[in-house]
Amino acid sequence: MKRIAGLILTAVFLSVLCIPCAAADTGRAYPGFSDVAEGSASYEAVKLCYERGLMNGASDTAFNPQGKLNVAQLVVLAARLYNLQNGGDSTVPDLPDLSQPYLRFYDSEGNLFASFNSAQELQYNAGEQPYISLSNAPDAPDLPETCKLEIGFEDYGQVRSFEGVKESHESAGGTMHQGFVGTGYRFADPEARRFAALPNRSLMEQFQEAWWFPAAFYLGIENVLHIEGELFYRASNGNNGDGSGYDPAVRFSKDNATRSPFAWLVERTAGELETVNEAVTVPDINPDETQDAAAILRLYQAGVLTGVDQAGNFGGDRELTRAQAAIMLARVLDPALRVRPGG
Repeated sequence: MKRIAGLILTAVFLSVLCIPCAAADTGRAYPGFSDVAEGSASYEAVKLCYERGLMNGASDTAFNPQGKLNVAQLVVLAARLYNLQNGGDSTVPDLPDLSQPYLRFYDSEGNLFASFNSAQELQYNAGEQPYISLSNAPDAPDLPETCKLEIGFEDYGQVRSFEGVKESHESAGGTMHQGFVGTGYRFADPEARRFAALPNRSLMEQFQEAWWFPAAFYLGIENVLHIEGELFYRASNGNNGDGSGYDPAVRFSKDNATRSPFAWLVERTAGELETVNEAVTVPDINPDETQDAAAILRLYQAGVLTGVDQAGNFGGDRELTRAQAAIMLARVLDPALRVRPGG
């Protein structure tokens, strides 16, 4: 039987991780990197990102401000940013035991009656009111009228719970799901669709040894992004899975990152940012055609991004340096640093 709907289309931690949140205080004392002069354009930004635990040095004494960031480092950066913005200390959790189920269904008495290790084992619709089918029967009298769905891993921090109501379906002829018959649960809270955010188990097993994968997994289970349909697809320029040989396990740590995916990931993980400039025009950004246009313009409006030339062009395909990332992320960390009209 066809699934009702699919998922919508994430060694060496080189110092890469910068992000915002006034709440966390790592207590790290800035060492004073020899290649970042006090009073230089990036000094305060590098210092702030280091003190917040978001960036480290290339060594104990040097920051390497002109060094390039790779795609894997951006993924870890985004995960640390998200963690910090949601009350953490910028630490990315280790992978949980992937053999344990992360979807667990309980009846009103607290009895477990179904569990699954992957959304790929289910028939589901991950829309605004997610629906999961647990039976091919049109009524399924053995299923309780209500359920509590737990999503998450017991050893992975918070497990989220959602209340579901039993619902049966028999799709009419001529519809997209013609011939579908089944019974399952409808969840009023759209957050319940996070069950669909993780990749299939074979993919998890394939990449679980990659040093950046815990960060991608974390962003997936938090429903920040979809690893296959967004992260892998975008990194491969849409060529992933067509026989082109793109392998994230190898390429993520080799491919230099550019400004466009940086903006996309920061916008996804920074949280709410005050608009300081409503009227923003970026010459090389077409709101209707440019990939990530909405994210890029939002960060311009928040005073986080600025152009790469006097005309104000964004330069989305330009490679990103560590100093540039620190400067832009420091503007997220400290609202006083954001670029305002006339500033």
